[in-house]
Amino acid sequence: MNLLFKNRIYRYLSLSRFFNTMGSALYNIVFIVYAANCFHSNLIVGIANIILVIPSLFTVFVGIKADNTINKNKYLILCGFIQAILFTLVALIINQATLFIFSSVSLINIISDILSDYSNGLKMPMIQRHIAQKDLIEAYSFTQLITFICSLSGQAIGIWLLTLSNNDFSKVALINALSFLISVGLLFPIVKKLDYNKVSRDSHRPKSLIKEIIPIFTQIKGLFDQSTHSHFIHLLIAVLLLNALGGSTTAIYNIFLLKENLFNLSYSQALLVVEAVTVSGILLASLRPYDYFSQLSIGQLLKVTATIFILMGLANFLHLPVIVGLFFLTFAAYLSGKINPKINALLLSRVPSHVLARTSNFLSLLFTLSIPLGTGIYSLISAWNMSMTWLLFTSTAGLITLLSISKE
Repeated sequence: MNLLFKNRIYRYLSLSRFFNTMGSALYNIVFIVYAANCFHSNLIVGIANIILVIPSLFTVFVGIKADNTINKNKYLILCGFIQAILFTLVALIINQATLFIFSSVSLINIISDILSDYSNGLKMPMIQRHIAQKDLIEAYSFTQLITFICSLSGQAIGIWLLTLSNNDFSKVALINALSFLISVGLLFPIVKKLDYNKVSRDSHRPKSLIKEIIPIFTQIKGLFDQSTHSHFIHLLIAVLLLNALGGSTTAIYNIFLLKENLFNLSYSQALLVVEAVTVSGILLASLRPYDYFSQLSIGQLLKVTATIFILMGLANFLHLPVIVGLFFLTFAAYLSGKINPKINALLLSRVPSHVLARTSNFLSLLFTLSIPLGTGIYSLISAWNMSMTWLLFTSTAGLITLLSISKE
């Protein structure tokens, strides 16, 4: 928290991220409610779930582009303006419930999320430049804290606005556009400070994606082999499977709650509760960086988290009250919140700035590669048979536990 007040550059970058993430979170939950209310189809809601994770497939390519961008501050501001324009367009069309409009809004969401990813890649060398190495863990932990606070508040505001406006999706889209404009406006006081280390056109000649990825993978593998004392490939497989579960929980509950009752809440309010318990778990983890679970290795965290997911899957498969499964989900989210600050601090302290965005994005891709696949599979199975969904969920968690035990 002290870093936010004493470092002007970090303060403005964090506030800018706050409003950008607020806008994205607000729109994402509104998009799911729009799909559910306008089409009343499990399949459409499943497709909406998949749309939200498609941008992660482009993250490495986006990171490379961010590293190679000339005049990063200029494009950082331009991205925000483009996002504001896109959501102004959404406001003009979203109240029409047709498949063409749904497809158009889905495409705009994908473009906007890719632009947000690109913007974050542009900011990483700026943060690295203006923050001392000893403060990097604090900086990333607080950034994660801000991200999840505004993610939860953005969704809460989205549900509140929908209730207040009687599901007027257009007004919510306009407010979303405004949040992106505020995000851009907060960069203007520091824009000159961000203009440094311009990338020359000659220093980054175009390379094939494969030639870009191989050295990045080698560098990351070396970092993790040295720091975790675990076999990188085994670690990667376990994390891929775990993220397939963690990333698909919201998608499953989006369909699960169409028929299940949670405290007699409306569908949109029940979705907000699911997001709230997930974000609260990660938020609490960020506020407690030195507890018992923080001392565990990544392999041990994988094993404990997978065990909690087994309990969650069994609770829902056996038709226990929904709140029981949400309790286990909160604990699993808490455990997952212990991993990311360690990984990102490792990158920021050891990776050169000219390859930082691509390295971070490639690592993010490796650790989240299974999220789109998991979301797609579990969304389709959920639309077909919910009991089969929870059975597969529990079985996958059991496999992760076995894999983690074999690594120890």
